[in-house]
Amino acid sequence: MADKTSRYRQLLQRPQVRALLNTIRYAEGTPGESGYRTMFGGGKFNDLSRHPDRVIKSGGYSSAAAGAYQFLPGTWQGVAKELGLKKFGPEEQDIAALRLIERRGALDPFLQGAKFGTVMDKLAPEWASLPTAAGQSYYGQPVKSLGDLYKVYEEQKKLSVPVQTVATVPQGANQRSVEDILSSSLGLGQKPGLDSANEKSQGLLGALKRSLLGSVLSTITNPTSLIGLP
Repeated sequence: MADKTSRYRQLLQRPQVRALLNTIRYAEGTPGESGYRTMFGGGKFNDLSRHPDRVIKSGGYSSAAAGAYQFLPGTWQGVAKELGLKKFGPEEQDIAALRLIERRGALDPFLQGAKFGTVMDKLAPEWASLPTAAGQSYYGQPVKSLGDLYKVYEEQKKLSVPVQTVATVPQGANQRSVEDILSSSLGLGQKPGLDSANEKSQGLLGALKRSLLGSVLSTITNPTSLIGLP
């Protein structure tokens, strides 16, 4: 199963996949980093080396579900053994959740652009908080509405998009070579055939060139100015 685990790790880098997982966690009441340490009923545990396997009574229900995706002990043990997961850490929980999504026949349709409602319906038997096509919990428990979940999914998809970085000039780099490249690209180099008597015009052109290059170089060497950071 090493190939599957590797594939799941790669899928975790996709904004839409991360958004789907975060939507499931929203429905299960386990958002944020603390969600990975959340037991049924909202209590927390600290040992992420293993599933806590502790039955909790809450709201008229009893369950040993735990973690970001509220894995039952048997479910977790089966997936962990199948994928070779050695602990109950955040990445392991994310990978196991993707395995459950794939088992329910929802992963490939989701990646291929299936309707959000179709994906939720396929996952409803796995997570009681997700709605079936009829808008109800598969197990008769409280359920989130499809519209609410889709809104969360779209918001999470935007938040999960990686920040684009701007290339910087390394400290101590040859600034002259950068100037030469920019000068050539911007068409500010010495033009052949200029009348040497027209020194005043050349002087104005040189001043404009230095000013423009200075602005461009400042942006390159201080890229935070592009995104509004101090």
